[in-house]
Amino acid sequence: MDRETLNEMVRLKFDCRKAGGPEIDRVKLAGDATYAAEIFSAAEQLPDEPLVLRAITLCDKFGLLGAMPAAPVAKPEPVAVPAPRYMRGARS
Repeated sequence: MDRETLNEMVRLKFDCRKAGGPEIDRVKLAGDATYAAEIFSAAEQLPDEPLVLRAITLCDKFGLLGAMPAAPVAKPEPVAVPAPRYMRGARS
């Protein structure tokens, strides 16, 4: 991990603390993708614009921005077609 990314992580930690956001464990943030996604999501909900921008930037650097699942696409339900009646025979 490069020095710039580490500096951004430290700034995110202190800015989250100032804004009343979650307490961030830097080691866990760097090693656990699920924890990082949760922290970045929580930081994006805070009302501080530079903090949100920093969280999105780090999310992109960690490769989580493209990996976040999009809203599931609903498949159209098949239309039920009634079975055709047998029209030939003695009792049609």
